[in-house]
Amino acid sequence: MASKLYVPGRPGLFRRRMGRRALLRSSALGTAGLAAAGLVGCGDDDDDDDDDDDDDDEATSIEAEPTGAAGGDDQAGGNGDLETVSFVYPYPAPLAQVVAEHYVAQDRGYFAQEGLEEEITFQTAMLPLLAGGTVDYGRATPVNLMNAFVSDQHLVGVFQVAYPFIFGIVTLESSDVTEFTAETMRGQAIGITEFAGGEVPMVRAMLTRIGLVEGEDVELFPTSGSTQQPTLDALQTGRIAAFAGSINDFAILETFSGESLRDITPEVVTNLSADDSIAVPIDYLEENRDQVVRFCRAYAKGAIFAIENPRAAAAIGLQFAPDSGTLDEVTQFIDLVVSSRATPPEGTQFGEMPVDGWTEYMNFLLEGATGSPDDPLTFDEPIDLTQIIDNTLIPEIMDFDEEAIRQEARDFDTG
Repeated sequence: MASKLYVPGRPGLFRRRMGRRALLRSSALGTAGLAAAGLVGCGDDDDDDDDDDDDDDEATSIEAEPTGAAGGDDQAGGNGDLETVSFVYPYPAPLAQVVAEHYVAQDRGYFAQEGLEEEITFQTAMLPLLAGGTVDYGRATPVNLMNAFVSDQHLVGVFQVAYPFIFGIVTLESSDVTEFTAETMRGQAIGITEFAGGEVPMVRAMLTRIGLVEGEDVELFPTSGSTQQPTLDALQTGRIAAFAGSINDFAILETFSGESLRDITPEVVTNLSADDSIAVPIDYLEENRDQVVRFCRAYAKGAIFAIENPRAAAAIGLQFAPDSGTLDEVTQFIDLVVSSRATPPEGTQFGEMPVDGWTEYMNFLLEGATGSPDDPLTFDEPIDLTQIIDNTLIPEIMDFDEEAIRQEARDFDTG
């Protein structure tokens, strides 16, 4: 299975009044960043068992230390009095822009202030490590948690990290296809990253909504390999009428191809508010509740810092992972996938998982469930989401001076 970056996050890209073209061009990572890393698909919600052994061998685990002084609390790093905790992120190697909040929290001493020292493991097959207790914490998608629950691997989300939806569907700006309807999609092929990709349940549900049947009315065609060139070729030749993926796929595709894209994502998708969360095994939460609160509080401080000053977060992250790209490139990415995705729905506190939003997402996905072996969903009926969502920790997690963190971010000198 190809290594894929899943950056959860459903950015303001689909909601902001700014045009998609401008946003994508301003947010793309340079050749030293995502493109050089060979990133293609995003959001693998299906941790394939066949790959677990190999992926475990290839996991990258680091106790991250910056390569240069970036400021921060004197307690940070190497303090023997700190309790070491482990976190897994579904990507195969350190990259400043994908764990910006964590690097900030490490560098600024936020974890140390909570008596913790974080060790990050980078691993595409995240679920086996988290569910098996190899690591303490992980970044999980809603589908990760749902699939794990029905498989008797009880994980629970304790802090949502972003809100607007990351997946969508695009065409070339020069295409005759201007909207996602039965009329425009019937008899066509839709490109996807791969059948295990996180966008696939969304596509199947969208097809169900417009009365089309996969394999009869519409073909799903995997296009992404080590680059997005096959996707571009398929769009330009008409092999596919549209491409479904994440904002990261779209940014890479447009920026490095020179083509402009048109967003045809239906509102039912752009309005979804379910997203990635920090997750733990249920028994770990029961035994270590106070630690979970402290871990998430440190993360929340790092997130607020990054939201307030993406450039400062990029400068810090590059000292941990200097091969991630230029300062401008990493800044633009953090602005897109962290800052612009930070606003929760009305009535929802930052970090809180909106149960109604998750329910809407689950029901939407079930509309397109196939029950087939290649379906990323391993369940075919609604589950009790209160079993995988715990919002009771949020008040304690957010019990700190948020404005002080914002001011610290504003005062940070990036040189």
